[in-house]
Amino acid sequence: MLTEILKSYPKKKVIEVLQEFLTEERVQGIDKVLSKRIRGVQIGIEAPYDIHNGLAVVRTAEALGMGRVHFINAIMKKGQGKNTTKGTLKWVHLEKHASFEGFMKDKGDALLVGACADGSVCLEELPTDRPLCFLFGNEKEGLSKQAKKQCDLLFRVPMFGMVESLNLSVAAGITLYDYLKRKREEIGKEGDLTAEEFLEEKARFYVRSLGVEQSSEILKRRLL
Repeated sequence: MLTEILKSYPKKKVIEVLQEFLTEERVQGIDKVLSKRIRGVQIGIEAPYDIHNGLAVVRTAEALGMGRVHFINAIMKKGQGKNTTKGTLKWVHLEKHASFEGFMKDKGDALLVGACADGSVCLEELPTDRPLCFLFGNEKEGLSKQAKKQCDLLFRVPMFGMVESLNLSVAAGITLYDYLKRKREEIGKEGDLTAEEFLEEKARFYVRSLGVEQSSEILKRRLL
């Protein structure tokens, strides 16, 4: 229904109409968040063994300014993970793929880099000058053979202790923090949304803030 709303009305009209129903604090908060949004970085989670670990990555990704997360071959029931994500599912594009092929098509031309203990490059060596999609495997077996073959690069998170592996959400958190910090330095600003992308996300955030049903009713009354 959210997609239908955004297709049915011009984005500027959605923002104009719904803004009067939002507090000034919320309006300013949305602008601030979107000014720091990074669209050129995505993350994929392949077949998470514990869905809550995967959902914890969603929360971390959104907190660090990312807006697109892929779940591949993941079993997730409706309403699951609300406590884990703390509402962040409203603010990200969570793409669910039944197959790895579907994920590969949806990620677009982003460089695919897989997290692997024996990766050929270290985290800090990953390029920041082009769109990139991180890929993490499940907590027990890591990336599948198919996933490794499809990756453009395999990278490792440096570790200096006796432990040989990191929890999925911890590894993703370290990776995203380090990479996004360098990405922002590379582009010379905090976010990378184009003017059109900013407008589209702003309309989406306004609808999410008020709720899809309420927003739909308001827009129907005002614009039809």
